[in-house]
Amino acid sequence: MILFFLILKLILKRDPYHKRSLTVQIGCLMEMKDFNKLFYVAHKLVDFYPDDAISWYAVGCYYDLIGKSDPARRYLSKATTLDRLYGPAWLAYGHSFAKENEHDQAMAAYFKATQLMRGCHLPLLYIGVECGLTKNLEMAEKFFYQAMSIAPLDVYVLHELGVIKFEYELYESAEEVFRTTLDMVQSMAKANGEPISARWEPLLNNLGHCCRKNKKFEEALEFHRRALFLKPLSGATYTAIGFVQALMGRLDDAVESFHKSLSLKRDDVFTTTILKYVIEDLAEEAPLPFYADGEDDIELGGKEDDSEETRDDEMGGKAGGVGDSGVAGTPGTGPDGAPPRLKLKFDEYDSNASPVSDTSADDMSMDL
Repeated sequence: MILFFLILKLILKRDPYHKRSLTVQIGCLMEMKDFNKLFYVAHKLVDFYPDDAISWYAVGCYYDLIGKSDPARRYLSKATTLDRLYGPAWLAYGHSFAKENEHDQAMAAYFKATQLMRGCHLPLLYIGVECGLTKNLEMAEKFFYQAMSIAPLDVYVLHELGVIKFEYELYESAEEVFRTTLDMVQSMAKANGEPISARWEPLLNNLGHCCRKNKKFEEALEFHRRALFLKPLSGATYTAIGFVQALMGRLDDAVESFHKSLSLKRDDVFTTTILKYVIEDLAEEAPLPFYADGEDDIELGGKEDDSEETRDDEMGGKAGGVGDSGVAGTPGTGPDGAPPRLKLKFDEYDSNASPVSDTSADDMSMDL
């Protein structure tokens, strides 16, 4: 991203108002969350091109970046009115609705973008994300495969396909897809001489969820800790770590992780509930009535970042997102005489991890 942005600066130095390059620059500034630079660019564009869609697109993106949805929609709507064929404005307009979980309006904008941006996979990807958030998994999978037919190496599409496989409870397949995605992300980061972006925190958390489902608890902890390295203040990640530790019989460690999670997100229902059960188990050292046989029913839920999750936040809110899941332990005692692994049964484990989750022009929300 940094190298790409440097090349873009060289182009704009020769022609500061090259419109195609400006569209890319606005997307880069959204990605880098550089709202000061974006404000400057938008201000200059409005001064020089007050009747051009790209000027109001930049203004709308700025307000979207600082979290003001109403003015963002107003200016993005103005951009689509000035030029109804300007696809990026329709994408950003859809993102502004997706951030507020207004799925129908978001999909309407994305469908309009598909008509204007034929040959581009992004509108199809975002439609699939919204379908996944509304639990229309079959339709989501259809759109993801359409997007993959256009861009077979796009890591975002591959990640969302993994989320769908998780929702179908194909945990081994989901883990395989997520691992492939992670390998591609790491290869691209290495080629660019950059560390893995924090936007991939939902991917690492989703890998942790899959490993937990497949009873690979040590690997699950490792992936969650890597996710925590990317976003150290994620309460959802601390909860995921604590849940795995509880399943492994490491109840003291689990209590510590849950307390860290609640210090970041006090009102999280799942964390509060499971912490209560773990403390009771520590106090009584006897089987409790909340133990259940078989797999737990925790699902990848939609919010970000989102997600948030995955979509992303998701893994932040749910602006295009994915969700969390749990895994059941095995009966008896753990390794080295550890206490029995907790076998908890909950209807849903829904916590937001992703900022994103953002919904910038090339971002998805993934809720974990």
